[in-house]
Formats: sequence, C-alpha cells, structure tokens
Amino acid sequence: MPLRLPLQTGLVYGLLAFAAGFAFGALREAVLIPAFGSSAGHLIEFPLVTATVCAIGAWLARRTALPVSAAIITGLAGTAVLVLIESGFALGVMGTSLGDYLAGYDLLKGNLFGVALVLMALAPAISAALHRR
Repeated sequence: MPLRLPLQTGLVYGLLAFAAGFAFGALREAVLIPAFGSSAGHLIEFPLVTATVCAIGAWLARRTALPVSAAIITGLAGTAVLVLIESGFALGVMGTSLGDYLAGYDLLKGNLFGVALVLMALAPAISAALHRR
C-alpha cells in the first residue's frame, strides 16, 4: 500500500484530534474547573478527551480499511500533526514558555498528555488489528 492514504488519514486524524481537544479544553475551562476546581477538572476531562481521540482514530482506521501496518503510520502521523499544532498553538499563540510546555509531558508531575499521545498513536492500529479478526 502506498504511503499516501495512511499519511492523509493521519493528517485528518491529527486535525480532528486537535478540534476535539480544543472543544474539551473549552468545556474544562468554562464548566469543569469552575464546578470542581483545577485538578478535578483536568482529571475529569482527561479520560473523556482521550477516549474521544482514540475513537476518532479507530473510526478512521475502520472507515479506510487500513491494514495494521498502514494504521501504525496513520497513528504516528496523526500524533505528529497534533503535537505540531498543539506546540505551535501553545508556544506561538498562547505565549507559553518552552519549559512550561515541556513540563506538560512530565508524568512525575501528574501530567498525562504523554500517555494520551501514546494511546492516540496506538488506537488506529489496535482497531485495524481487531477489525481483521
């Protein structure tokens, strides 16, 4: 299979994942944090946005009938697109310092964004593997 379809699907995956994260971030800031506080708001949002992003990846893999090898490329490409958009937005638009941005990946400080990225990268391949059975 040529790389074009998995890479195009990865681009769509990354864009949809960013849109989902943006929407859930707005929900977190407008509703969850005022109602439950910052820590609880983030903890409530995390599984919701992560499940949504993984569902998008699984749906795209099934919709395009990607084999597992191509779905791996889609997951990695989608994750790369999301990180590029996210880092550009955080560093360029929001003015976050590089140190603060990178701290968002620190599992030891309770930041789970890295975990979500690993799950995002794996979701299309897992879906493709399960769909082939």
